[in-house]
Amino acid sequence: MKKTLTTMFIFLGLALILGLLAGRSLLTQTADMSVANSLAANGRYAEAAQAYQQLIDQGAADSAVYYNLGNAYMRLGNVGQAIVNYQRAARLDPRDADIQANLAAARAQAIDQFPAETGSPLDNFAVAASRVASINEMALLALGLWFGFGLLWFIYRQSGHGRKRDMLQFGVILAGLLVVLAVGALGSRLVVENGRQPAVVVADTVSVSAEPSANMNTDFDLHNGAEVTIGELRGGWAQVSLPGGQVNGWVPVEAIEPIHPAY
Repeated sequence: MKKTLTTMFIFLGLALILGLLAGRSLLTQTADMSVANSLAANGRYAEAAQAYQQLIDQGAADSAVYYNLGNAYMRLGNVGQAIVNYQRAARLDPRDADIQANLAAARAQAIDQFPAETGSPLDNFAVAASRVASINEMALLALGLWFGFGLLWFIYRQSGHGRKRDMLQFGVILAGLLVVLAVGALGSRLVVENGRQPAVVVADTVSVSAEPSANMNTDFDLHNGAEVTIGELRGGWAQVSLPGGQVNGWVPVEAIEPIHPAY
């Protein structure tokens, strides 16, 4: 009994310490966010951008921080970095109207304007799904629907005959269809996003070469804010393609910024 109480007190003590550390970290991040917001409100956008980026580097990478960072870059005239951070914010909160509006405004200021990309049915389904929910939300929704389907199926199997069983059967069918839709939406997002590495040109101007070499003739130029897709990486060069994938070439890696920071 004594050993059990000691173990319980140790567990509670560790939980309390972890809770206090987490709370302290949250308070620090909130204070740092207030400082960054104050800098932006006073027109010190370069310092605000550094403060927001520091928050992201510390792990406070939520949609509000990315959104505010995008706003700071817009004020600084860096359309490319603004688009990058608005897109990162949109991935976390796709239903936020302010994020979508500012992203559209930033895209409208980009020098290079490309026709809308016409993708495959899978691509179009993934794009439509991305406007409804984030990947994490979709995963939780699919998991919840799966458990709901399993529970309804179990109750249906245990029920007797009659109207109640007919209603349960309808519920099982509906839940099954919703599971298929949710899993399909999640799967399409994962397949498309794992197969594509979207990026944005953040250099003022970058020359696109036919080969990954500074000595090659350049085919054309891209400007700050141009949205591309990364293909192969070779040394300090990245192969990029324009919307539609029909035109591609090589640019220095430092001239572009991937939307997904992990890449």
